[in-house]
Amino acid sequence: MLEQSGVSVAATSENSAARDVAAAKSFAFGGIGVAGLMSEGERNLRAVLERPDPSQQLQTALSHATPAGKLYILVGLRRCDRAAYQKVFDSLARPNDDVEVARGCMISREPFRQLLSQVQDGRLDDYLSRPPW
Repeated sequence: MLEQSGVSVAATSENSAARDVAAAKSFAFGGIGVAGLMSEGERNLRAVLERPDPSQQLQTALSHATPAGKLYILVGLRRCDRAAYQKVFDSLARPNDDVEVARGCMISREPFRQLLSQVQDGRLDDYLSRPPW
């Protein structure tokens, strides 16, 4: 019974990180704020990518993701499963929404399509290659 309970807690923890990625309110990689801390979205994405089945978790979370969450999910899929990334990228709606973005100490709003182009061009790939601080 305890083992089942432990598995359930582990599964909930895994799903929680993917849900948190999907629910992201803003999009940021690298140090943000005065202290240069890692954003919650990047931290949650890294947690999902450490799981045994990150591609499946990210794809499942996509259906209820915010625009910022979709961007994180695409960055994650690009990192762990290029075929799934390309499939999602090709089928993804491209809304005209603006997304809150944090870069260093600056917070702004940028067009979803512009950020999507940065993901596609690989401009965010290096962030996940760096060790977390």
